[in-house]
Amino acid sequence: MALPIDQQRLLHDLCAKLKGVTDQAQLIAFMAEVMRSLLRRAGDAEFRAQVQDSFITGLAGRDWPDQVMLARGVLAVVIAKRPEIAKAWQSLHDAVAPGQARRAADRGETLPADDDDLPDLDGIEIELLEEAQEQVAMAAPPPPPYDFADAESLVAAWIADVLERRLGIFRLPTTPFPSVAYSHERTFFLFEPDFAPVARRFLTEVLIPACRAPLERHVYRTADAQTLVSPKLLDAFLTEKRPTIWKILIERLGKLAAQHRQAEAKIEAASTPATGGPEFEEVNIPVSKPRVVTVLGVSFRLGKQTVSQRMKVRLRASTELEESEREALTLLARFSDLAGEAGLELPPGCDFQFLRILLEFDAKAFAHTAREIVALAGHKETTRAYLFERLKALDETYANYLSDALILLLFLGGTNDHAFGFKELYDVCIGEARDNSALASRRPFLPAEIGRRPTELVFQLREVLKRRYDEATLTQAVTALFQVWTTMSKTRFGDSLEAGLTVLRTFPVTFAGDLDEPVFSGIGHTLYRVLTSAEPNLEGATQSIQAQYAPILARLRLHKLH
Repeated sequence: MALPIDQQRLLHDLCAKLKGVTDQAQLIAFMAEVMRSLLRRAGDAEFRAQVQDSFITGLAGRDWPDQVMLARGVLAVVIAKRPEIAKAWQSLHDAVAPGQARRAADRGETLPADDDDLPDLDGIEIELLEEAQEQVAMAAPPPPPYDFADAESLVAAWIADVLERRLGIFRLPTTPFPSVAYSHERTFFLFEPDFAPVARRFLTEVLIPACRAPLERHVYRTADAQTLVSPKLLDAFLTEKRPTIWKILIERLGKLAAQHRQAEAKIEAASTPATGGPEFEEVNIPVSKPRVVTVLGVSFRLGKQTVSQRMKVRLRASTELEESEREALTLLARFSDLAGEAGLELPPGCDFQFLRILLEFDAKAFAHTAREIVALAGHKETTRAYLFERLKALDETYANYLSDALILLLFLGGTNDHAFGFKELYDVCIGEARDNSALASRRPFLPAEIGRRPTELVFQLREVLKRRYDEATLTQAVTALFQVWTTMSKTRFGDSLEAGLTVLRTFPVTFAGDLDEPVFSGIGHTLYRVLTSAEPNLEGATQSIQAQYAPILARLRLHKLH
């Protein structure tokens, strides 16, 4: 959609000012001022909160060019959603009489844009590409119906039901607030109720169709025509064939897992200069040449002769992906896309091997073990040493995917006086791993969850301030943040810690338009200064924060009295 001229002019002016911003601190201050000035009316509060949250969440972990691009996108969305802002700005810009310079929305002359009425930030090239793709899609004839669609549907439903029942084991109890295990929006993907429908859809739409060739050969084509057209007979037939179907699916997942590992190894090798680029080998190649005979000074050809010639031949690069490896990457990318549509972000460890394990592990025994471990951690007399012994035995019994999931269930579902806190989670994760590569191979899920903690706990502190919780709750939130900060290694998790600091620096944007924004920004600045010091002092920081927060609590108490 093309923006109206008044909105274009406002966006152009703000983007021009944005070009003068040179670092993150200036960017945060600039965006905070924009939020305060453009979204200052009472009716803007909910929209402003959503925009602020999106900007702050997106800012963490991005490099500088991406941060500026994100800011431009936020400006465009704000202006597109609030066209009356641009009209009011243009009135001022054109030096109209003061009485005419009021915001158009305040006069009731314009309505906000619809949700779908947003600018295309990617430019006209994207519009043209999408239009071309739509034309191609419209021109292409629809694919013919699959001959064994009914049978495939029944197979997919059965497998999906099995997986869904197994996923029911991973249910997270309500986490107390505040807590070191706090999650701002989404918790670990396996504990999210939305993951089961995503996995079901992936099995139905992607994985089972990817098994068509062996299923046709060993299952579908062995049924007679009458069976295929009778729902009752087909259901009975497929029930008898379940062992064969199960074997085909598990073997397919195993092959996809191996192909995915090979593809990732090749991609990593290709990114290394020493192994990238074309490869050559010197070989002896037989070459046919005319036989030239010279007699009495006269040369003439007489047949051919074959000689061996040393030549350099370009070989197929060892990092070039096979077709099967490309397919594995494509299928797994589709899994991530389906999860993204549901608002979930899958970690790298959620792969074909993990899906195979979910379908094969002893669900009843695992559920019993999970209940036992959770009860053990909640018992007051359980020692750390004994709990770690049980967790070590867990690693020896189950695949690392499942032991990681159970450990996260223990951590994320625990109470504040639980025997398994963040320090225990961190120690179990790091173990004897010497580097991040060894850590990732041993612990597919724990490092990513630990890496989320700094940002999540800054979000928790922000929530405490936004809702004006009492002093004790604020102290708990600050203590949890310090516990994480003083435990995590800056060498291993430097990026995660920096992402948390970025969210702290954005407090002026977070609370733009809030009456207590100066106090909250001051608290964020205090924490930033203390956490980046050589030796963070929890007691000193807590006292300083409580002193800044006290006037707000006093005002709230006074308000309740009246």
